[in-house]
Amino acid sequence: MRKDKKNDDVDEAMEARLEAELMTPAYRAKRAEFSSLPPQENMDADESRFLRSKQRIPARRRGGKKIQILRWVKISGAVLAVAGVVTLGWATRNFLRHDARFHLPGSAAIEVEGTQVVTRPEVVRAFATDIGRSVFTIPLEARKAQLEQIPWVHTAAVMRLWPNRLRVAIVERSPIAYMREGNAIRMVDADGVVLAMPTGGMTQSSFPIVTGVESAAASGATADAVTPAEQRAQKMHLYLQFMSALDAGGAKNSQTVSEVNMADSEDIRAVITDGASDVQVHFGDSDFLARYQAFVAHRAEWLRQYPKLASVDMRYGRQVVLKMTSGTGADATGQDTTANLTASDAMTNAAASAGKGTH
Repeated sequence: MRKDKKNDDVDEAMEARLEAELMTPAYRAKRAEFSSLPPQENMDADESRFLRSKQRIPARRRGGKKIQILRWVKISGAVLAVAGVVTLGWATRNFLRHDARFHLPGSAAIEVEGTQVVTRPEVVRAFATDIGRSVFTIPLEARKAQLEQIPWVHTAAVMRLWPNRLRVAIVERSPIAYMREGNAIRMVDADGVVLAMPTGGMTQSSFPIVTGVESAAASGATADAVTPAEQRAQKMHLYLQFMSALDAGGAKNSQTVSEVNMADSEDIRAVITDGASDVQVHFGDSDFLARYQAFVAHRAEWLRQYPKLASVDMRYGRQVVLKMTSGTGADATGQDTTANLTASDAMTNAAASAGKGTH
């Protein structure tokens, strides 16, 4: 008991001596600052003096090698799948290209439909280089373009039939008039495409004869002229407007037209026939039906008065110009004669015709 007390006294003396030696001014200031903190902050600050800086310890992933292996297995599987598809496609392509079962055996394996004027030899000729060739290597679009170069072919469609046949569907052009070229007569469609007269297979139709389609302007005489084909198309569109106007309201007046001169787009001249006489009528470029009706209303009267009547110019409102055939009777000089229309005539073209000269 006495020994323990003696040890405690020694400890207290040593602490007192150590405290006296360490109580420097800097230590006292630090101790005072430390004593002023709340208990919790006091402890945190004291611990922070002895704790090391925190370092991020990487998490250890479980099964890392297994994941890498699975990833490579998936990549390898995808590559093998793509390679398999490519190989299969290549093998299929070679099979279709080279197997004899898909080779076009001959022209008899080409079906042709929709033709009346175009002959089968004309169609089959486009496939001359494809005989004995796989139908899967035949360039369908190229053959379609070749077929549409045939004048009477408007559109063509080429299809493959399993396993070694072809089908060709033709839509032919529809002529709307005969066309005089010098001493030759051909046909022409709404697009201005000139067609040879069919040798057979097409019912002959009663069309007017169109002249003046191949005029100087259509031949490229002017510097800025469009192509002859475009000129023909423009004139044939105007021709269709003229014929449609005559048939407006269900009338069939166009059936009395035997010839149409399109040389001047601002003055359409048509030969109107009644079975006994043919008279050329100047219709201008508008009011076609009204001018036709006025002409028909006075034709009999004019023919009685002028048996050699050759043409009538209907472009001047209520006044018309009558021209006779040269070298006949009282009108041997072929001079123009004017006539007036009655107020009841349906002529509304005076304003549209103003300023146009006599032909």
